[in-house]
Amino acid sequence: MCKPYLVVEISLLIVMSAGCADSKKEEFEKTSTMSSAFTVSSVSPANNATGVSISDNVTVTFSGILSSSGVDNQTLQLLDNSTALSGNLTVSSTQLILNPASSLSYNTQHSIQLSGQIQNSAGTSLGDNQTWSFTTGAEPDTTAPTSQSYSPSDNATNISTSDNISITFSEAISSSSISSTTFQVEDNASTTVSGSYSVDNTTVTFTPASALTPYLKYTVTLTSGITDTSGNALQNPPSWSFTTKNGVIQVADSEGMILLSGGEFQMGAVNESESDADTSSNEFPVHTVTLSNRFYIQEHEVTVDNYTACVNAGSCTTTGVTYNSKCNYDVSGKGSYPMNCATYTQATDYTTWKTSTGSKSFRLCTEAEWEFATRAGTTTKWWCGDDNCTLTDVAWYDSNSRSGTNAVKQKTANAWGLYDVHGNAWERVSDYYSGSYYNTVSSGATNPTGPSTGSSRVLRGGGNSSEKKSLRSAKRWYKTPSSVSHSVGFRICADS
Repeated sequence: MCKPYLVVEISLLIVMSAGCADSKKEEFEKTSTMSSAFTVSSVSPANNATGVSISDNVTVTFSGILSSSGVDNQTLQLLDNSTALSGNLTVSSTQLILNPASSLSYNTQHSIQLSGQIQNSAGTSLGDNQTWSFTTGAEPDTTAPTSQSYSPSDNATNISTSDNISITFSEAISSSSISSTTFQVEDNASTTVSGSYSVDNTTVTFTPASALTPYLKYTVTLTSGITDTSGNALQNPPSWSFTTKNGVIQVADSEGMILLSGGEFQMGAVNESESDADTSSNEFPVHTVTLSNRFYIQEHEVTVDNYTACVNAGSCTTTGVTYNSKCNYDVSGKGSYPMNCATYTQATDYTTWKTSTGSKSFRLCTEAEWEFATRAGTTTKWWCGDDNCTLTDVAWYDSNSRSGTNAVKQKTANAWGLYDVHGNAWERVSDYYSGSYYNTVSSGATNPTGPSTGSSRVLRGGGNSSEKKSLRSAKRWYKTPSSVSHSVGFRICADS
């Protein structure tokens, strides 16, 4: 009874063992089949890559070692707009490499076609054909930038002291290439001007840290260290110069002296005609005057207090200075009034005494210096404008002061800080008077001092009883050196 049971058990074991063996065989065959699969592992350039170098090779990496058998120019093709490009195709272990015979085209989409007939070393084919594409990068910029325009322009004059300096280039400039080394601004003493730079595409702007100095020549020098955004150096770096406008170098100091820049201006009845009712023939022709040196000018007319100090020092006289009731000297409460009723010699005696104090080399102003300072950069009848000027705001004259002069600095100063240049008291200057003098300098003059001789000296500015037209910036009048008048005073200048 036991034997039959044993046979059945053994038979079951055999059957089960056989089933196990078949399963292992199937698993081996499956593993063997998977291990022999042949695929593409990676491609370079990658599919849909952009900005690819025009000198790149095409490289396909496979999952196994390649068979070189059957590899030809149809196996891997590189196309540019459907045109196959020639090149050298090599097999290296697991890689197929196509080296184009020439550089690829810039900014162009290229396609790659890989034949499915390629095999690994075991003879297994890839199967399906494969295609992918990439795009090369844009053509690099190799064009050197050039300067196109700059502001202020070369040899420009009368440039505002608050202006920035800018230059426009032919293409965008690299901001990292702009510095005080590559973009230099210097004055005529080779002193570097400090400031900041800004770059806006093709335009570079220099903003000075502080206002430029009036009537001074500046030079801008660029170097080839300036580059465009592709690194190309500036071609033919320019250098140019400009001159700032006339103006105030230093406001009034403790002695009331304003330092002016000097400069170039039009002297005479600018924008007026000899046929105009307000003009005189001695104001023509209008001519160019250059004051090449800086100079000081007093912000107001010399006052009674100023002159009294000279009298007290024993250097000025009082002869004739009280000849009538409108003379201000030694009158209580008029210490700040113009020192009128003084002769030309008394005026120059005062400047000699002032110089002896050691602060500056004082003198009477020249006629050109006086007009330059009075105009303060204007070309109108009065510094405040033409007929639209409200002259009563800036001057004492027959409209508001016929009874006599008034204290200085009561009216509005001009743009350079000078008071009473129109009205209050006529002002003596150093020039001899000649009605035809302007004809001798019609082609222009530098630092003119007037005729070499004469019987009278020039007066400027108009007085308290003058009519409006006599207060014009161009108006010229005269008196003999020894004459005195309650409507005549003086203002002083000094060498810088």
